[in-house]
Amino acid sequence: MLELRDLHVFYGNIRAVNGASLRVETGELVAIIGSNGAGKSTTLKSISGLLRPRSGAIVYDGRDISNESTDRIVALGISHCPEGRHIFGRLTVRENLILGGVQRPAAEARRDIELVEDTFPRLRDRMKQAGGTLSGGEQQMLAIARALMSKPRLLLLDEPSLGLAPIMVEHIFEVIEGLKRQGLTILLVEQNVHHALDAADRAYVMETGRITFEGAADSLRHDPRIEQSYFGL
Repeated sequence: MLELRDLHVFYGNIRAVNGASLRVETGELVAIIGSNGAGKSTTLKSISGLLRPRSGAIVYDGRDISNESTDRIVALGISHCPEGRHIFGRLTVRENLILGGVQRPAAEARRDIELVEDTFPRLRDRMKQAGGTLSGGEQQMLAIARALMSKPRLLLLDEPSLGLAPIMVEHIFEVIEGLKRQGLTILLVEQNVHHALDAADRAYVMETGRITFEGAADSLRHDPRIEQSYFGL
């Protein structure tokens, strides 16, 4: 479904992604793990059109989307749930969800709010509540739910566990694994390596803008280099 080919992305003169190549097959959950500043979030922003690569290619369903506009990328079936959630705090939960489906016919988007409520029952009783008054975990649920409102085929998730209590992290990953079971293709950026590798089919390790390791999640979990760098073993 998705392939990055020798991707290079800069912030001004600073190279943030340095020749990254990866692939995501239909129905997979693929994780990108690595430390802060490794280039993981920049990679997702490039896929969703928020940043333009200096060189290389982003190929989605056989089509190079490297220079497509963000709204066109969403229309093609890619949705991005960003790091930090970035919900609209003054708008209600329902209004946030409606904006997530803004490219779709209004009647369809409103009907899908009921499906979102089934996936995120905590939001059902908060539809008229301002997004900014939700707890951190509820805001993360809202951010994921809003991304789903565009009916994506590929969901980009950036640090969904960031800043959440352990019990809420468990719940968020239960939701993510449930979405995968429903057939949604997911590219996940996550610093919580344990949870990322437990959920993923395959994973890539990114360090200073480069992909340094890749493989099946199970094999990476037991790779001595990964254990030493990320599990402290």
